Amino acid sequence: MLTKPSRRSRSAGLLLLTVWLAACSQPAAAALPTPYPTTAAADRHVKTYDAFWETLQGSYLYQSSAGFDFEKLRSEKRLAAYADLSEAEFAGLMQSLTDPFPGDSVTYRSRAKRIEEDLANTISYEGIGAYVSVLKEPEPRIVLLAVVEKSPAQAAGLTAHDAILSVDGQPVLAAEGLDVIQRVRGPAGSVVSLDVRAPDGVRRTVEVTRGRLAAADQLRGGSLGASQVGFLRLPVGAGNELATALPAALQSMAGKYSNGLLLDLRVAHSADDWPLLEMLAIFGNGPMGKISGTSEQTPLTVTGQNVGGTQNVPLVLLVGAETQGASEIFAAALQASRRAVLIGQRTPGKVMRFNTRTLPDGSQMYYAIASYINAAGVDIGRSGVTPDIAVAEGWDQVNDKYDPVILRALQQISSDVPPG
Repeated sequence: MLTKPSRRSRSAGLLLLTVWLAACSQPAAAALPTPYPTTAAADRHVKTYDAFWETLQGSYLYQSSAGFDFEKLRSEKRLAAYADLSEAEFAGLMQSLTDPFPGDSVTYRSRAKRIEEDLANTISYEGIGAYVSVLKEPEPRIVLLAVVEKSPAQAAGLTAHDAILSVDGQPVLAAEGLDVIQRVRGPAGSVVSLDVRAPDGVRRTVEVTRGRLAAADQLRGGSLGASQVGFLRLPVGAGNELATALPAALQSMAGKYSNGLLLDLRVAHSADDWPLLEMLAIFGNGPMGKISGTSEQTPLTVTGQNVGGTQNVPLVLLVGAETQGASEIFAAALQASRRAVLIGQRTPGKVMRFNTRTLPDGSQMYYAIASYINAAGVDIGRSGVTPDIAVAEGWDQVNDKYDPVILRALQQISSDVPPG
């Protein structure tokens, strides 16, 4: 199975605390255009259009700071909903409504797309067995974040950091977005031909016989030889199992990371039950920022739990564009409290908590109702996390033999260790 984090770990909705929100008073609505006579389809489109905007009133996190006039945009585009649009054209209109909103704080799925994705998430478990990301720049490609143990991908020689440039002879296109993943998926027993580029630039053609499997990424790492530095890479799409897996891994490395510990979060997408507070308590102590909603602020405070010296060991976190969700909050909190140094690339800010609304035509919208504010007062949902030390190389530009991000982290650890 070609796997990306499940619906529960999608970028929309990764905060772990419940934030109760009260409706805010809104300014008087501007007059809306007088409608023309409508067909049944147009009537349904208008009801859907209006429900989209009404849903945001009082609940959307950034309504007072989105940077544009809600009512002006609503009025300007409402007449288009009365036109004799096809379902695809109307879906395009609705999608365009989300463009002005900051980040991905408001997103939309047409009814057709919702049905397609929900079926894929609940029925199709067939593919090659890899966690992936789809990147558009500098060229469209599918990047393998991790390969599942004993999967068809592993059997065919695919590894993390590989990039897929074409599928069955057809190039990956920027316009496809995540839809390109469906071209790699397919029935168990069928074969897919992939044009693959390794981080060193070497190209090869890999044929993979798809299989049916349940996939799960694993915590990886150990002590880095005689350096007395520990290294652990957090899994893609991990959940509450980390609350026991990480302490167990640290205990197994006891006495072998006295000079420092590297936690690699570069592919750490996180599921809804990612144990944020437990993870923060292993390395930090005290105030760790807050969850901020439209009317309520929920402070994050932890009592430190020393696991084999974790409260005092020099700590470096490796971050990047695939550090998303609760793992992003984890990195931001430890950085702001000066407990950890962050090395790598800026993270995307996918830390918002979302509500979902099914609209009258069966489409769905997702809108932010809360975000994470670090101890320095920075809204990570809008800014992402900026590393203390930037290293330009992305995930498909490094490998397990040569990784400039890890090398720079080891230099940082060395500079933090007092002379013997």
